[in-house]
Amino acid sequence: MNAETVVRQFLALFHTSKLDVGAVRAMLADDAQYKPVVPIAPVRQGADAICEELERQYELYDECACDIRKVAASGSTVFTERVDTCRQLKDGRETTTHVVGVFDLDDAGKIVWWREYWDGLDCAGQLGIDDKAMRSIMCA
Repeated sequence: MNAETVVRQFLALFHTSKLDVGAVRAMLADDAQYKPVVPIAPVRQGADAICEELERQYELYDECACDIRKVAASGSTVFTERVDTCRQLKDGRETTTHVVGVFDLDDAGKIVWWREYWDGLDCAGQLGIDDKAMRSIMCA
């Protein structure tokens, strides 16, 4: 198992207008955890809860293009520095967010822990909303 390859394949699944939840689910361990925005969003526990969260996100935007700038892997942990660009379904506006994503994989190559670090205020500004509105979107 090459952890970097797994993460690259996983991120490629999000560059779409319709999320393939089955393909996403197949790359997650049953007991995986996901924190969409460190530190404000709650941890989603379990692959099914993660998929539900991603489906909720895809009701807000689609075409999340993940432009990977740098990758570092140490054993089964992969750090990605990315620029993600998403199309907002409400008005078609594109938002661009600088993200550091950290992924831990198990021995079978499944993602067990995924967390995203990005500037919510920057994204809120692009959406024309305040920090409270952004927090309510991400903490739903």
